[in-house]
Amino acid sequence: MPKHKTPNAIKLALANLPAAAILAQDKGGEGKSLTVLAAADRARISGVPTMVVQVDDQGRLPKMLGPDVVTIRIDPKAARKDPSLEQRAFTPLYHSLEAAAAAKGLAIVEFGANMSERGALWAGMVDLEEELEQMGMTPLIVTPFGTSPESMRLGARAATSWLAKLPRARLVLIENERDGLIEGLHPASDAAAAYRETIVPLRPHATVLRMPLIEGSSWRLFESAGVRPADVVSLPIAEIMKLTGLPKPEAKIARGDVAAWLSVVFQEFDSIIDFNREADHAD
Repeated sequence: MPKHKTPNAIKLALANLPAAAILAQDKGGEGKSLTVLAAADRARISGVPTMVVQVDDQGRLPKMLGPDVVTIRIDPKAARKDPSLEQRAFTPLYHSLEAAAAAKGLAIVEFGANMSERGALWAGMVDLEEELEQMGMTPLIVTPFGTSPESMRLGARAATSWLAKLPRARLVLIENERDGLIEGLHPASDAAAAYRETIVPLRPHATVLRMPLIEGSSWRLFESAGVRPADVVSLPIAEIMKLTGLPKPEAKIARGDVAAWLSVVFQEFDSIIDFNREADHAD
């Protein structure tokens, strides 16, 4: 497949805080939660107030980030009987956006599999774009995608649904390199065709970031222990050995793998959001 320029397809001025990052990808396992964790850690390091909302019934984010994560659960059966129940379920999301705006911070919203379009529908019904503008928040639609056709098609569909409701939002595409590189796809493959049909049309209007592979199975060891990515970097080797059961040399390698990954991802985030507006944080 012909090579393409991966990072930053277009250059935009850094998004100022407060900002709302909406993770839109209807296929599970494409890096949404990992993106949320890394973005929350990047904000924490700069002292940026952060609100995290998950529209899902998984407990991964609260396990990592604590009980302050706002969890919205949608009951499809109940919603079929009373559609207004689903719309009312999103009210805590609105309150979280208000709180992040008042603190001049960052709101990160992760929609679970098959939840993005429901969220976009709610956004249209409440005229969320106007609300965010009144709050002074910069909206970002963030879509991680991998090399599978389903990932690209569902990701593009979710991003497009949200852009229809928030047309002034910034689109951020994140190429998750866990399963290989887009440029390594065979031109005649279904995956290459999906990329040309779904992602390529979005690229001229998007900033494209990369999420490199975390070497080996290093991250899974810490994820199962409930350790945030940035905390892995500062853990003493003895503590890592205790958490993971790894011998000392392998514990050092695992910590180094996560640190190298986090360094790249932080640099990518810094190309889209101004995390260091100290004057604003002090207001």
